[in-house]
Amino acid sequence: MSLLAAPAARVTLVMSCLFCAYGMTLAFLPRWLEIERGLDGAAIGAILALAQFARIVTGPAVAFWADGAADRRTPIRLVLTAAVIAYAAFFLLAHDFWSLLAIGFVALSLTQAATPLIEAATLRATAEGRISYGFARGIGSVTFIVANVAGGFLIARFGLIAVVVWALTLLSLAALSAWGALKPDPPHAAAPRAARFDALRALLRSRRFVTLVLACGLIQSGHAFYYSFSVIVWRGQGIPAEMVGVLWAFGVAVEVAFLWSLAAIERRITPEALILIGAGGGFLRWLAMGFAPTGVVLWPLQALHALSFAAAHVGAMRLLYREAPESGAAMAQNIYAAMSSGLLIGAATLLSGVLYDAIGAGGYWAMAGLALAGGLLALGLVPAPVRAPASMQR
Repeated sequence: MSLLAAPAARVTLVMSCLFCAYGMTLAFLPRWLEIERGLDGAAIGAILALAQFARIVTGPAVAFWADGAADRRTPIRLVLTAAVIAYAAFFLLAHDFWSLLAIGFVALSLTQAATPLIEAATLRATAEGRISYGFARGIGSVTFIVANVAGGFLIARFGLIAVVVWALTLLSLAALSAWGALKPDPPHAAAPRAARFDALRALLRSRRFVTLVLACGLIQSGHAFYYSFSVIVWRGQGIPAEMVGVLWAFGVAVEVAFLWSLAAIERRITPEALILIGAGGGFLRWLAMGFAPTGVVLWPLQALHALSFAAAHVGAMRLLYREAPESGAAMAQNIYAAMSSGLLIGAATLLSGVLYDAIGAGGYWAMAGLALAGGLLALGLVPAPVRAPASMQR
């Protein structure tokens, strides 16, 4: 079998199409809502936050269904197909705040549900070793960069309609590739309902799992102000749209370099240490961003994305894959995502809208506090040092 025909390569194709759509919507959707729909910061924050809040319910519900599917491709295919339809309705039919809130909730919930399903599929497919997880995840991030850079130039040339066309095209390609390219996993018995409930109870009773979810959730929710308002802040400072796209892309490019060096990094650094490094990087990044810097200082701050996002994310993925039971693998991923990309980041996004209206870039300082809190919690994940027997200490 050629490398391109390997299951990991096919999953990477689906992930890449989805991340390429994200690269446009994550960076430029808030600007589209501001200019094309006339919304203020609080309204934008509410639209972006609602699906994140609800993810604490929608994520585990999708995961419970996915863990019971005999063919693990089916949930990915159906969720991505529904997402295309929902985003088309959001962009083309919703014009006032309430319709944007309602339809946006459905659209954002569906794409958010797809991500952990594809993450879990990528971890399974890369376990065979032909393509590493770091390399596959890095390819997905490269497509995110392409969307950042292309988005800035396309918006400068054609206006914000580029956001609509790009997002709908790439989401459609993600759905089509899920139907046409994904190979079935090795035969497995779908987890019975009782086993799935048992796995869920075991996860929620695990102090280590709950600590992991809360710590990494706080670290990742520190990105809320950046995701929602960095483009608006930079454009308000006179930074051209093309340069905004390049700034976003640079941060993800350093993330890709980190991911492609993951094999060497993980030989020296434990997952727990990666999470702590991510918390430290996030604290420094958001503290500095709160001073609204411009010019050359933005580049090293953007480079910290490799720590504030990637290091913490990889550490969490490794611990989840290593420690979650097979019958609850999708559930563990979705509970983590429900907190890190759901409830906690939803609250941080809602807060970000209020902070942006009140103090502008100073809202980043609240994000620094979240990263610091996550790092302090993550200290509880570090294993206690093994003490030598008393006879060896003499």
